Amino acid sequence: MRFVNREAELAIVTQDLGSPRPSLFVLYGRRRTGKTALLRKAVETRRSVFFTADLGSPRDHLASFSTAISESLGTEGLEGAVFPSWEQALRFCIRRAQREPLTVILDEFQYVAGADATLPSVLQRLWDTEFEGSRLSLVLCGSYVSFMERRVLGAKNPLYGRRTGQLLLAPLRFREAGLFFPSWTADAAMSAVAILGGIPAYLQQFNETEDLATNTMRTVLQQGAPLHDEPRFLMMEELREPQVYFSICRAIANGHGRPNEIAQAAGLRDRGAVGPYLAALQDMKLVERRTPATVRNPERSRQGLYRLADPFFRFWFRFVYPNRAALEAGDAELVWSRKVEPHLAQHVAGAFEEACREHLLLLNREGRLSATYDRIGGWWRGPTEVDLVGIADDGEVLLAECTWSAKPVGTDILDALKEKLKHVLADVDMKTTGIRFALFSRSGFTTALRRRARVESIHLFTVEEVLRG
Repeated sequence: MRFVNREAELAIVTQDLGSPRPSLFVLYGRRRTGKTALLRKAVETRRSVFFTADLGSPRDHLASFSTAISESLGTEGLEGAVFPSWEQALRFCIRRAQREPLTVILDEFQYVAGADATLPSVLQRLWDTEFEGSRLSLVLCGSYVSFMERRVLGAKNPLYGRRTGQLLLAPLRFREAGLFFPSWTADAAMSAVAILGGIPAYLQQFNETEDLATNTMRTVLQQGAPLHDEPRFLMMEELREPQVYFSICRAIANGHGRPNEIAQAAGLRDRGAVGPYLAALQDMKLVERRTPATVRNPERSRQGLYRLADPFFRFWFRFVYPNRAALEAGDAELVWSRKVEPHLAQHVAGAFEEACREHLLLLNREGRLSATYDRIGGWWRGPTEVDLVGIADDGEVLLAECTWSAKPVGTDILDALKEKLKHVLADVDMKTTGIRFALFSRSGFTTALRRRARVESIHLFTVEEVLRG
């Protein structure tokens, strides 16, 4: 797998592994986000034991771990090729780390701990009694996000409070994902990322020598394609009643954001039962709940809307899942031309809005905006919506519109945005000290708008700036 722009994450991992004291680091995230590639990069110059688990019995796991130790460190002087227990295998590693650093990685930890529920307790006991004085770094890495957060990091579990570091490896941001398509225009790269999202293994499936339609059919739509059933596999691995979750995700992908709407669209008789399903999807980082940027306490607000957090899941549940019969019949080209292509611009527009939000957040962190905004996000009230609103502690308010259109943005878009200002200000719970406007465009801006922007100090951003800086 290509290692693209994970410098910040790599620094977090290597800093923990480079400690002169023993360390216990937890790395987790959705499968195929690049966790294994990140760890291999982190230990490429370090003495290490790298063990990747799979479905199997405790004995199978211990035998494979023993082999990994033997291949990396040798087991001279020990009887037999397989350690009799995890405790003895780990004690061997601790002894080997007395004089020089050693990193032990248990990748796909959920399989090991799921097969042998005593392992976390064994690790706790060894950490409390034998790690001290060694230079051993132990990394627990897992792809089941909810499992790692509840069974490894949770307060009721043996390893709670003992980790020296942790990292949820999120999908790449839009600008980072765009680096996979250096020869494409920013417009085309934005469309590709809107389809695939920020999972490195997905992004690698597209071939820059082929156009967007060919890539999408070959990689996603065609039966047997590498990503054709990816969401199905991921959800069936971690969730019971997957069909209920599929129905909920499809309902959200079709624009239903409130629990009652989702339950009705998903065909749930008990509308109140949708809550635990949404909570499970949130635990997996597949669904998120957003509130208007003017809301100070999102967790208490009744204005929250649920949405699929991942662009690829939004694409799959909108275009693949409902057309699976035609796709299984081999009609990928027909589905593309009649179901996907006519609505693709609308799908990309949603992802472009997210990319614009990321761009504003980046400029905000770097101090390149007129104020420091504490909240940046969408805003809605009844039928009125603004793509992005920023609220600063000093009272400055920013309104932004993100337009994914083949035509340059003109003054009419700016005027329409200004018309919405009074509705937003009615929701701002502080004295307003200043107003700013920003416009984002796929296809640039008219001369008239550029002239007004200079006079009125309006921020203008193209897709090129958003995706490539």
